[in-house]
Amino acid sequence: MVARPRVTRHAVLLAVALLLAGCSALPVTDQQTPTAQPTVENFSYPSGWSQTGITDIAVALRTHDETVENVSRKSRLAIIQGDYNRTVVRMFDADAGTAAMRFVDTQFGTDTHVYYSANGVYEYDRTTGELDQRPDEDWEPNRIASHEGVRRPLLDLEINATETISVEETTAVRYTVTGIRKPDSVPSNTATGHIVVTEDGYIAEYNITRGNDEFTRQTIYDVSEFGNAKVARPAWMPDK
Repeated sequence: MVARPRVTRHAVLLAVALLLAGCSALPVTDQQTPTAQPTVENFSYPSGWSQTGITDIAVALRTHDETVENVSRKSRLAIIQGDYNRTVVRMFDADAGTAAMRFVDTQFGTDTHVYYSANGVYEYDRTTGELDQRPDEDWEPNRIASHEGVRRPLLDLEINATETISVEETTAVRYTVTGIRKPDSVPSNTATGHIVVTEDGYIAEYNITRGNDEFTRQTIYDVSEFGNAKVARPAWMPDK
């Protein structure tokens, strides 16, 4: 009978130690160092903005408009005051050449959906079921995709940058609204809320409440699906 060689515990530990030492000496490849999120101090503020607020409202809004121009997107502007709610949602699909708008006004009981395409404009009243077809009507994409009333809530605000965040894979800065810069010269003397501005230059969102002793008005604006919004043919459209 042939005797088996004996492997001592010491020999096994020595072999493991040598193996681990060899692995640790291997070069490390394909490892990416995570990119650090910028701080509010080194954030690249777009034109019209700074760490301490809006430096020029006209420039800030022009930067926003130029950044979103001809880009697929969904946007919403809502005004809330007491029981009153007025909301406009706009969508633009640059690839398909289509757009849509939804308008809801609780004060007047309005709920309208409009669809824009190369075949014209189609307006559907969701409260009555009536459909207004205007097949020969032209429409301008940037006008349909843009909101009126974005500027006013931003006027004379005291704001400061508090943190940087990520918005749809884009770095952005979040401002905290702390008050009104000239409370004695405007109807509103108080303001609270926040504003988010991307490094690219567009206003991703804001939620601002302004008021005084007699009224309070909240305005919400946001942009989403930036660069990839899709506008499909609505179900209420008549058969071709």
